[in-house]
Amino acid sequence: MAETAADHFSHRVTLKDVAAKAKLSIASVSLALRDHPRLPERTRKRVKRIATELGYAPDPALSALAAHRSRVRVFRDFSVVGLVSNWSTRDAWVNLPSAKQFIEGATERARELGYSLQHLWAQQDGASPARFSRILQARGIRGLVLAPFENPDEPFKLDWKSFSVVTNERANPYAQFHHITPNHYGDLLLCWEQLRKRGFTRVGLAVRRDLASRWSHQWEAAHAYAQSHSDKRIEPVPTLELSLDNQIAEIRHWIRTNRPQVVIGRCDNFIEAAAAEGLRVPKDIGYVSLNIIDDMPNATGIDQHRDVMGATAIDVLNSLLQRNQRGPQPASIGTQVDGTWHEGATLGQGSTPQRRKTAPPKRRRA
Repeated sequence: MAETAADHFSHRVTLKDVAAKAKLSIASVSLALRDHPRLPERTRKRVKRIATELGYAPDPALSALAAHRSRVRVFRDFSVVGLVSNWSTRDAWVNLPSAKQFIEGATERARELGYSLQHLWAQQDGASPARFSRILQARGIRGLVLAPFENPDEPFKLDWKSFSVVTNERANPYAQFHHITPNHYGDLLLCWEQLRKRGFTRVGLAVRRDLASRWSHQWEAAHAYAQSHSDKRIEPVPTLELSLDNQIAEIRHWIRTNRPQVVIGRCDNFIEAAAAEGLRVPKDIGYVSLNIIDDMPNATGIDQHRDVMGATAIDVLNSLLQRNQRGPQPASIGTQVDGTWHEGATLGQGSTPQRRKTAPPKRRRA
């Protein structure tokens, strides 16, 4: 009797069918479909091709059960997740307020998922990348969260194929890893939205050159867009990109030349530079921080929610571990966390002209 369409669709292709066609065990087929490195890449590709030809699709109920068993196995065998920093000193990054907030969020989410998060300094005891890789493997660590690196363009040659990896930035050498970042472009536009409501028309942007480069100049791009697309008369102020040296002098010269009403900043020493110019914040000049966590106390500006970034990094890493996906990804996925506005004490309520503190003029005698 000829097979009817109903008969065809009533039969679900199983792992057993794929295994028979591939002449492998069901266990081997299962490993191949999960990209397990235990099998040669050629075998994995062949099994996937056969599964596609047969129309194999996992049974949702069985997949849920397998995922549960996989979680239990991951927790038992690979329960430690490494938070790797690669700075010149062990605590150079972890002592930043934003880093502490990121670690708190990541630690809490890791605990909820059954992992233990441990900070690992890549240069401990002068270890080379190859030795550090062996240490991680010997400790059974398979999941890594990479902290922002001191030099984002410097290669870090770990044995990446042995680890599932998520990064806390999208640095050039690590562009093929899933990454969690602040939404820098959106955060800058949020600053402009708040400043427009208060009537400011001369808004300056001052950012450290190294940070601007690290984040692909998204702040400058958003600032340029905001100045050129406004329903109010905007007086453009050139962006100030600062070196790491002599920032106070550079900021003072820029303020004196351009006289902004308010400055959006991601730099050091702005308050000191304004004070040296005889300007009071916020009475004479406003200040909006692009990262209030690492800025002066009670700054007005963007809360980047680094704790949410930490938790999200663990969620993404957990997903990679469940699917046994290691090494660079063929297509990386980036998750941006939107900042929110924090009303601090460094921005006035309106566009008052910039004033300089000077002694009152002497009266002329008649």
